[in-house]
Amino acid sequence: MKQLTITIFILIIAITQNTLAEKVYSLVPHLNIRKSADIKSPVIGKLQKGVWAQKISQSGKWNKIKTKFGLKGYVSSKLTSNLWIKVYKKERKLFLVRDNSIIESYPIGLGFSPETDKIKQGDGSTPLGLFYICEMLKDPKAKYGARSMRISYPESEDARRGLKEGLITRVQYQKIIKDINSGKVPPQNTALGGSIRIHGGGSWINWTLGCIGMDDNDVTELFSRVPAKNCRVEIYRDENHFKTVNAKNYMGTKIYEGAKKMLQSGCSYTNKATGILKISFPMGDFDKKIGVCTDVAIRSLRNAGIDLQAEIYEDILLRPGAYPQIRKPNTSIDHRRTRNLKVWFDKKMTKLSNLKPFDGNKDWLPGDIVLMDTGVNNGTIYDHIGIVGKNDKNGIPLIINLWTIGYEIEEMNLLGYSYPEVVGHYRVKNPYIY
Repeated sequence: MKQLTITIFILIIAITQNTLAEKVYSLVPHLNIRKSADIKSPVIGKLQKGVWAQKISQSGKWNKIKTKFGLKGYVSSKLTSNLWIKVYKKERKLFLVRDNSIIESYPIGLGFSPETDKIKQGDGSTPLGLFYICEMLKDPKAKYGARSMRISYPESEDARRGLKEGLITRVQYQKIIKDINSGKVPPQNTALGGSIRIHGGGSWINWTLGCIGMDDNDVTELFSRVPAKNCRVEIYRDENHFKTVNAKNYMGTKIYEGAKKMLQSGCSYTNKATGILKISFPMGDFDKKIGVCTDVAIRSLRNAGIDLQAEIYEDILLRPGAYPQIRKPNTSIDHRRTRNLKVWFDKKMTKLSNLKPFDGNKDWLPGDIVLMDTGVNNGTIYDHIGIVGKNDKNGIPLIINLWTIGYEIEEMNLLGYSYPEVVGHYRVKNPYIY
């Protein structure tokens, strides 16, 4: 009987822990993480809008959370949510999701060009990507049916594309970036288009100008259930698209493939590449036959759809205090400095153990990014970078990198020895974050 009681007690604990092992995200642009469950407690970090964290427990008005970086602390429970919206365009379905469980499914109608991603005003396409609800109208105009929820299109990725294609100006691009960071309604009157909403009016056909149309009863119900504004909205081509981009190490595989392409085409570490070479923005580059260590990371991540040039520039724009050594942003060189990349990695990637790998260690995967200290007296310990590649015969991952002047890009065994020292190990998150 005593053994049975202990077993039941352990089972109850396990069930309770599993119940609490849910995800929550911030409903405000920059949510304070506090040391204890007290408004006067010191702030030990920030949880950015829409970013997931693990909920450990709840006590009154506070959630204890653990971030992707392993930081544990307390946040206001009313400023977080586990409810979000997922859309499959091909299936014409909208799902209300709690954590990872679908709790309701609704039929939808889309724009009159439903197969494609939205590019510009008037194309009739419903956009793909990660958005948030930035406006909720209980009594919208008649054309929006019973309810209207505006989503945050154009997002940062749309702004970068629009700038490169000449659809928007640098000023418009910067305004979109700043508004998205602040959780506001981004500019709606540019050539990229706007006023993309989840609204009523019907779901029987793809009849909208790019919005997500719902039956009035359904949109009224959805409106009443989602958290007020900043509710996370993810729009996918179809269910297979969702499964593909959320698969384990999807981004790492893309990054590794990009690094392998560089190995195949060849690249030399030259004196010329160490200089400030003027390049276009965004997605700018120079002669791909030459480079330095950071160019391996930049070009590899672009194969996964991440433009470090734009990402670093935007972060400097939004968080200048995080880059004290930069007086004026320079899009030709800032992203090619390892110390700047480290600041951005700490914010936007999953930070992993710096312990060197051993045979069978699962903490290192192809496509991971590693920062190293080569011991050169250059003002930073973050002076070399590479991409984790395949394992050697001893099970130790090789590093795809450009070592120094005069070297060609190659896979090197840099992790199996005491030198160089590993000072950073990162993994790229879900692509929709970027």
